[in-house]
Amino acid sequence: MALAAAAVVRAAEPVPVLVRTAPGRFEISAVDSARAHALATEAEAAWRELTLPFELPAAFPTPIYVRAIAGAPKPFAVTAEVGGIVSVRLDDAAPDAVVRRALVQGLLLRVAVSRHGVNDRLRAPRWLVEAGAGWWLTRAEAAQLDALKQGSEARTPPSLADLLQGRIAGEPPREFSAASVWLLTFLQAESGRARDWPNLLTRLLRGDDPEIALAACYGDRFGLPADRELWWQVGWHHAVRARTLPVLSAAESRVLVGALARFVFAGAAEETDVVVPLPAALGRAEEPIVAAELARRAAELSRAVPTLHPFYRNSGLSLAEAFASRGAKPDKRAAASSAFAGDWRDALELEAATTAALDALEKR
Repeated sequence: MALAAAAVVRAAEPVPVLVRTAPGRFEISAVDSARAHALATEAEAAWRELTLPFELPAAFPTPIYVRAIAGAPKPFAVTAEVGGIVSVRLDDAAPDAVVRRALVQGLLLRVAVSRHGVNDRLRAPRWLVEAGAGWWLTRAEAAQLDALKQGSEARTPPSLADLLQGRIAGEPPREFSAASVWLLTFLQAESGRARDWPNLLTRLLRGDDPEIALAACYGDRFGLPADRELWWQVGWHHAVRARTLPVLSAAESRVLVGALARFVFAGAAEETDVVVPLPAALGRAEEPIVAAELARRAAELSRAVPTLHPFYRNSGLSLAEAFASRGAKPDKRAAASSAFAGDWRDALELEAATTAALDALEKR
């Protein structure tokens, strides 16, 4: 009887859902399927936005294992194990800001392991984790970059030594997080042919003292600590006040919106794919796989709309309305799909006409 009861208990236990991003990147495990797919979407975004500043490879030999656990004792914990395995244990109910930090720290530690192997000295500096999370957010959502600029203009940056050493306790204040983003921006801008920033990143992840590492990699920029501090203060104000235009080109916007509106699912036969029109995809929103994909695309589009080129802004907005109509009555879904088709056609014609006019002007 005891064995039978134990078998019943084991059978009743929820089975985690595994979701993998591109090979060699992330493997997500969570009991809730929707949560697993949402974390996978965030992981893909982290990889995309942080490839440049962290010099991520196309893939690692082993992925970063992310485990969402209900009631975890800490918001998240990142560990490196023998064999180069990097694991992220995350509270299943962690808010978005914590998820970003967890994924960034996992990426940094995986880069550290790939360059230095597993040892006790490996570090993911606190300021660099905050910088990566902020860099990711402000590149994925253009409005967040404007908010960061506005919030930083009236502040005085923390000292370079305090920032590099991560001299804070508990939850990082906004000033520390903002300054971390600007320091990452500044150090990349100051990096030259000697690969100052990539070399500094390697040293930081190896566990070197950050101030000594900075002096070694950017030593030609200053002599004394006071000069170094002035260098940083000037860099802060320049980065905060630099004008940016966070708008995609017409071609980039066309590719992005077109990809979000195009659905391809596995066919009945093996190794065959079927292109599903937007109205048909919206009509199948009750199917779990389709519902998860529609939700993922709606979230990605909501972040991208502010950055779309003016030619494609209307098509992006109407596609967002089409995604929002999933689960609505057939006539409403059809109207939303038709509105998007019209805006998409207008955008293509406008881009083509503008390109032709510019080409003709250039030939003159």
